[in-house]
Amino acid sequence: MHLVIGAGEFLGRHVSRALAADVPVIELNADADDETLGDAIAGVEVVVFCAQTVSGVRRMRYRKAAPHLLQRVLEAARTARVRRIVHVSTADVFGPDHFARVTEKSPVKPVHAYERTKLFEEGWLLEAAGDVEVVIVRPARVFGAGEDWILPRLMAAMVRGRVWLPGGGRAKQTFVSAEDVGRACLAASDRGRPGRRYLVGGFDSTWRDVLISAARAVGFAAEVASVPYDLAYVRALGAETLTPEGAAVWPGIYAVDVIGKPHYYDDSYSRRELTWSPSVGSIEQEMPAMTPWLAKLPEVAAAVGAAVRVGGEAISPPGR
Repeated sequence: MHLVIGAGEFLGRHVSRALAADVPVIELNADADDETLGDAIAGVEVVVFCAQTVSGVRRMRYRKAAPHLLQRVLEAARTARVRRIVHVSTADVFGPDHFARVTEKSPVKPVHAYERTKLFEEGWLLEAAGDVEVVIVRPARVFGAGEDWILPRLMAAMVRGRVWLPGGGRAKQTFVSAEDVGRACLAASDRGRPGRRYLVGGFDSTWRDVLISAARAVGFAAEVASVPYDLAYVRALGAETLTPEGAAVWPGIYAVDVIGKPHYYDDSYSRRELTWSPSVGSIEQEMPAMTPWLAKLPEVAAAVGAAVRVGGEAISPPGR
């Protein structure tokens, strides 16, 4: 029996769906109270923790403080004698300044508060776990229906007109589908070595290619333009400086680095160790499943609806 913490969120929903194809799953929202958590975790062998503890879209400050939700889950796991916790972190803990393919042996150089916080959570959990086995999964850039950070904002900008990306969005990225993260978690729960941290990837692409594919699937013409990285970074820094801590900022400097710098990974070690491989090998392969969600994004739906009302079949951003 597997318990998924964070099942009401984007990643958690996909992880639960992937796990449920092979093992019995109990789903629990991250905000469940202690009594509900205790009842859900009783008799569970593996806890998969994929709740969003911090958000990349919010301005945040790095603090070395024990992660409250992880503390609660670990205490409940000890009480229930859970065998293993699979903790879903992020490959962003390696930082944004690697210009060669990253492996498990690459130096960890987090820069942004989000990256440093996620790395601190990993270390805290491994140190505090005691008799509970812990396996860390570090997925590359996760995508899929319901993603609530980057793609919806870029689609909203693109449907209104030209979207400007640092470097034209051509920096090489490793993407992984959200349900493939769930399949990797299942492999980690069975075959991961306690205390190990595993990179999880899917395929290499770029944000430019993702946007062009998404726009084509929904039915409008995409225009992706390039802005120098330094200019995009300075603009984001200015916006972030004026944003209160905890408030949403777009694009912040973290988002600029996510889009504008290479983030590509070699996860061959984890594939061998976990005897696992992704099922989604391209954006186009997953696009049929994502198209209904993309079409319902408010700005996209409004633009497509306006085109239909005037008798159009496909739309272009205003002015073209």
